[in-house]
Amino acid sequence: MVNQRYQVEIVDIDYYRRAISCQNACPAHTDAQGYVNAIARGDYEQGYITARQPNPFASICGRVCASPCERACRRGKIDAPVTIRTLKRFLCEHYGAEARSHLPTLGEADRKAGIARLNGKPPHNAQTVESFNQLSGEWRGKEVGKGRAESAPVAVIGAGPAGLTAAHDLAILGHKVTVFEAASDAGGMALLGIPEYRLPRDVLKLESGEILDLGVELKVNTRLGVDFSLASLQEQGFKAILIAIGAYKDKWLNIEGVDLDGVLAAVDFLTHVKQGHRINLGTKVALVGGGGEADGARRGARQREADEVAADVTLMTVMDAARQALRSGVSEVHVFYRGTLEEMRASQSLEELDGALEEGIVIHPETLPKRILGSQGKVTGFETIASRSQLDDKGQHTFVPVPGSESIFECNSVILAIGQESDLSFIRPKDGVNFSNQGVILANTDTLATTAAGVFAAGDAVRGPRTVIDAVAGGHRAARAIDNYLRRGQVKTLRRGWLMPVADEDLPSHDSLDIPRINPPRIALDRRTGVVEVEGVFDESSAKEQAQRCLKCHIQTVFNGDLCILCGGCVDVCPQNCYKMVRLDKLDKIEGDQELETIIEARYGIPLEVFQKGGTVLDQGTAMLKDETRCVRCGLCAKRCPTGAITMQAFQFEEELLYDEDTEKTLEEAGTKQ
Repeated sequence: MVNQRYQVEIVDIDYYRRAISCQNACPAHTDAQGYVNAIARGDYEQGYITARQPNPFASICGRVCASPCERACRRGKIDAPVTIRTLKRFLCEHYGAEARSHLPTLGEADRKAGIARLNGKPPHNAQTVESFNQLSGEWRGKEVGKGRAESAPVAVIGAGPAGLTAAHDLAILGHKVTVFEAASDAGGMALLGIPEYRLPRDVLKLESGEILDLGVELKVNTRLGVDFSLASLQEQGFKAILIAIGAYKDKWLNIEGVDLDGVLAAVDFLTHVKQGHRINLGTKVALVGGGGEADGARRGARQREADEVAADVTLMTVMDAARQALRSGVSEVHVFYRGTLEEMRASQSLEELDGALEEGIVIHPETLPKRILGSQGKVTGFETIASRSQLDDKGQHTFVPVPGSESIFECNSVILAIGQESDLSFIRPKDGVNFSNQGVILANTDTLATTAAGVFAAGDAVRGPRTVIDAVAGGHRAARAIDNYLRRGQVKTLRRGWLMPVADEDLPSHDSLDIPRINPPRIALDRRTGVVEVEGVFDESSAKEQAQRCLKCHIQTVFNGDLCILCGGCVDVCPQNCYKMVRLDKLDKIEGDQELETIIEARYGIPLEVFQKGGTVLDQGTAMLKDETRCVRCGLCAKRCPTGAITMQAFQFEEELLYDEDTEKTLEEAGTKQ
């Protein structure tokens, strides 16, 4: 321990934002701790407003979100994460689209606001927002039309979460939006691919309807490449086009027997069930789930992350199809998965996996499909072979068959859930839209612009299969990009953050660490038939108690080095052992970060490397280090500090979109708030 060194990070706005791990992990940057803490103090209306601000599909996500916020929740490092998703549903049941006490939707005046505060939240001492009129990012300021003679017509292809989110934002920003949908109703894969026992159709219809009520026109049963083309949309006068179609096309397995009667693709199966078709699966079903491509990691970090998400989406589809098969009258459903059960449990489909096991579905891990057996053209069985995980010659994770481990499973049908992709066959060479090597639309990472002028792409068509919250985030980005394109780059984004003192009563209570996580109620197994929704809602008492488990990561311990007398009281009193006082020669900077060197030299007049070389100057500098993962925001360090060098302060941040010629003035005025 004598020679131990510490790689440190300097505190700044980005550090504080990342410290709010739930919000940082959410693709749409939903202020999860904000609405969770609103529940804890009984302010449900403000809680719903906070949850709804960055997400027009809050009610849907309260039911089916993959919850990356919970996976990132720091409370999970102590015992179990906060039940963030189900607490969102609790709020939506009070004020969401499905609630009788639903807050009024956005009105015409709100659509004419041109400065948007996005992804932030009002300070604790701000007056509570009293209506739904500020939900879409607290739109405020000058009229959208300023600087442009009239609103621009925009075409959105695909009425899934990505397309409708973009339509929602563009309509509020003053554009005339028309959404083209191949299916008979809006919703995309959320409508056709997610079983009704997880997401009732009425909830989706209500939230989609609110977007259409903003003046968005929806044309259903209208398929690109059949009823219209990209060129025809441009001829009709659309100034921008967004391609936001989902990954509703199943990948197929290249093994013997896939052409037999009784072999189905998972998404096709789920879609047919949602459309009311009866499918005879027999009494025993084998469901094959694969996850992402085995060699996906070879394509770099960004593609590796996409492959991991695609694998999670595939596993969700596997579990949805398996549980839906039971509700279709099947006696036995067996899932064959090439990885381990631990790998399954590490995915975002954990809740669906637990539900499947609870309902009696049998999992066969570490198994690869070999061939499908049949007689007289119909499925009779499924041959598998055991799999083993190993690294290939490039050091990448892959699965290989174990020779001599073949086994035959008798069944009446086989459902394949190997993966999903977008059907982009409608795009013709003359459209000028190029594809990546992975078969998705090639779009600029920042602007989402394709290689064709005025044509943008978002969602699954660009990044492969994604979750609902990923689609919402993509829709927001697309709307910003399209609006900026139509304004010829006049939009500026202002980001700012600030700290506010916190009263002792706003800190987490000492008893909150003793509250265990509980999950929302579920209906009895014998009632899980048809479209009956399985998961229930927290009652008020349970919701408030679960919300109190939040560690309030937005509250920060702020240090004033000029007041510190190095007494060590904070180190001694901390119950989580968060703090260390170390000599400067023990510090190492993060690679590429020059800020540590700059700060030390500015304070002591001595470069960091001089401290690191040793000598008499070592007595001149000491650093206070904090392990953020341990802190429970108890505030004991601030109470113990005899000089007031430590204070507890809440970090707030916001983004504004600035549209008019007063941008520079606005930026100058905003500088005083940072």
